Amino acid sequence: MDFQFRDILLNDAKLGPYPLEKLRHVDKPTTEYVGEIKRRSQRESGMARALASEVGKKMRESGVMFFDRDPLCSALSSFQSFIATYSLPEVADYKAPIPDDPRVLARHIKSLGYFLGADMIGICPLPESAVFMEETNCDYKYAIVLLNAKKAYITRQSYGREWIDDPCSFQSYQRCACQAQVMTSYLRQIGWRADSSIVGKYPTLLPQLVIESGLGEESRTGIALNPFVGASFKVSAVLTDLPLECDKPIDFGLQDYCSNCKICAEQCPTQAISYGEKEEHNGYMKWKHDGVRCATGVITNPIGNICQRCTKICPWNRRDSSPECFADWDGDIKALHDSVNQQAALRRDSDFVEPEEHSEKWWFPLKRDGNTIVEAQEFDYEPHYRRMRKLHHREE
Repeated sequence: MDFQFRDILLNDAKLGPYPLEKLRHVDKPTTEYVGEIKRRSQRESGMARALASEVGKKMRESGVMFFDRDPLCSALSSFQSFIATYSLPEVADYKAPIPDDPRVLARHIKSLGYFLGADMIGICPLPESAVFMEETNCDYKYAIVLLNAKKAYITRQSYGREWIDDPCSFQSYQRCACQAQVMTSYLRQIGWRADSSIVGKYPTLLPQLVIESGLGEESRTGIALNPFVGASFKVSAVLTDLPLECDKPIDFGLQDYCSNCKICAEQCPTQAISYGEKEEHNGYMKWKHDGVRCATGVITNPIGNICQRCTKICPWNRRDSSPECFADWDGDIKALHDSVNQQAALRRDSDFVEPEEHSEKWWFPLKRDGNTIVEAQEFDYEPHYRRMRKLHHREE
């Protein structure tokens, strides 16, 4: 293999649009591990329990129609199903003549991922604890995590519980899925075992991979949070045996920040997020998150098809989140926190409602009623403002 014109695979040049290389990398995640992390079942999630009728008939009925209630979400989710069932090629009998240097291969694969459109990419060993119990043949060595930010301007236009919010998620899911399927196909064609972990076919739990691959830390919301785009993103993963240099976890001070900031808990419509301290859960310490209460609020939401209120109002989901905003960032964590604190102050000053919410809702409130699409109920801001007035009165 001639490396005369391939310096990018050998040097330390920045690959993606965000400065991941400037983050503080640590030997182990900031999540405190206190025991054995056991493999989980896909049936444990709030959504799965709802569909299994474990939490009531109404939840079951709403859950069955969940992705078809809104025509835009239905259009996106049905195409997502098509991507998930894409027929991947068999692994080639012979391996292609490429270098066996894990660092070179990692930079090659990351460059491919960025070429396919990913916003951030991390690589980690695939922990057995991240593989769902139902998966008996998922014994890959590595996970390539592809992160795609949601469209920030869309989240600013919505309260976070409206008809656009699930389509906003699925728009990111589709990008994740297309990238993962193409990368998986490529790896198989050059002779390496690989499979994808995407919506519609999840062999793995992805939040753990986000943390292990250096793309985020555990947050109070119960989901992983990225230092540049907050929790406003979706991820997919490519699982493979291709020998790759792995990334280390990151520490950008989120554990201390989330210990003091309780905005997500205060603003959660279902009060599914804890105000308290961390508790032990499956061998690690985390802020308790009531998955069933959260899923109930999502599935039975009468003015939208999901809830992403916590990711919207988290101050780490700030306006200065595009790659250009970090072009001159030197890795100073205090500068990151100052920006986040400024965003938190702006959120409070505006009663957690952004100006765009009053003028830029371009989508139509539509839902399915049998075989007919009818006008749907919209979000009413007055109860929110009444609640904020009560909070202000209590603080005074």
